[in-house]
Amino acid sequence: MSSNQWRTDTAILALRVVSGLIFIPHGVTKVFGSGGVAKFASGLPSYGIPTALGYVAAYSELIGGILLVIGLLTRIDALFLAGTMFVAAFVVQLPDVFHDPDAGANKVFAAIRAMETPLSILAAMLALILMGGGRYSIDALIFRRGAGSQPTREGAD
Repeated sequence: MSSNQWRTDTAILALRVVSGLIFIPHGVTKVFGSGGVAKFASGLPSYGIPTALGYVAAYSELIGGILLVIGLLTRIDALFLAGTMFVAAFVVQLPDVFHDPDAGANKVFAAIRAMETPLSILAAMLALILMGGGRYSIDALIFRRGAGSQPTREGAD
């Protein structure tokens, strides 16, 4: 393995593990916190988000976070979590900034400050959607072809 490939796989591992560790406590709080996932989901219609998506978001953060850490179904996990972060940034936090009288005259900087965390995590999830789980993941063990195997064509000489 080239040193460049090693760096790429190690970077993906770090991105997966750290991102998963960020999501897990948020998921635990939403699922097992006071009132459970029902309480979290019941507040979402005020943002125009169906209650059912609250359940999807909460369980995506908990289960998806765990699966990211171990590198199982990485692209699917990252897709769900990217959707959660997109909604957090653009549907929940951005409108709040424009209605906040304390945001000051420069609402652009206030919007960036309010959205920086979900946007950063959204970018990480987009990277994982594009890159997958990397060599150091369960995905690589499950979906890897045999070493050195080449796809064969039917009827090839």
